Amino acid sequence: MWRSWLLVVAAGILGAGCLVETRQVSDPEQVFARARAEAQEAARTPGPARELGVLAWDSSGELVEVQLPMWLVRKAARDGHLDLDGEGAKLSQRIGDRLTLKDIEKAGRGFLLEIAEEDGGRVLVSLR
Repeated sequence: MWRSWLLVVAAGILGAGCLVETRQVSDPEQVFARARAEAQEAARTPGPARELGVLAWDSSGELVEVQLPMWLVRKAARDGHLDLDGEGAKLSQRIGDRLTLKDIEKAGRGFLLEIAEEDGGRVLVSLR
């Protein structure tokens, strides 16, 4: 599940200048709308992305926001996919094979991907 990799990421990167925030939210629509608006604003800024943002919500109400600097995203890549917990579980398990490091690096700033899962969970990935 996405919680396991996000929690390991949070524990491993708190000292690396990353932002990790977890809170309970009954309706995530406002948070996701804000994240989409921030991604649209970032898309107006030329140049390569400096940070990867991941917003994940599950039907229990847990909302996790993670902002990773791009140098850490590159460091976490294994075989072109993001391996964030060191145990072989990849971000691609949550988002399928839709997003690789190569995709991230050539995407530029802005909105990258949003997924609504069958169990009600949601994930939004953006570059800033």
